[in-house]
Amino acid sequence: MKFKTGYVERKRVQMKPKGESLTQQHFAQEADVRNIIKQYDRTGLIANVARGVAQYGDYSEINEYREALDMVSQANDNFMQLPAEIREMFGNDAGTFFEFVTDPKNEDQMIELGLKEAPVVIEETPIKAKQEASEPPAPQQAGE
Repeated sequence: MKFKTGYVERKRVQMKPKGESLTQQHFAQEADVRNIIKQYDRTGLIANVARGVAQYGDYSEINEYREALDMVSQANDNFMQLPAEIREMFGNDAGTFFEFVTDPKNEDQMIELGLKEAPVVIEETPIKAKQEASEPPAPQQAGE
């Protein structure tokens, strides 16, 4: 039995690719590290790093990934509980339905479809106006 060590003669293995190479040679100059360093010396910028635009923002209100998936799943489940005719109106797409429902312009249509209850209108009955508080009551006459 032979053990492989760093001092044993090794068998060299080569592979010859078959067919046309998929390497795009026209990018060779752009990818050469010497050309990248020369450009950096001239301009002070590394070209492939300067392409990216940094975006900063407050993302603290964004839910966790699992929560977001659960919310989408719940929305799809709720959408599937709607009657088939209503789902068909929105192309069986919960996203399209969500856009429709969240638009305040569609409130009347939602009431017609039965997706929202009509607001209760309370009719106020006119109450007889009381005598003005600033005017004292008339004194009683004798014999009344």
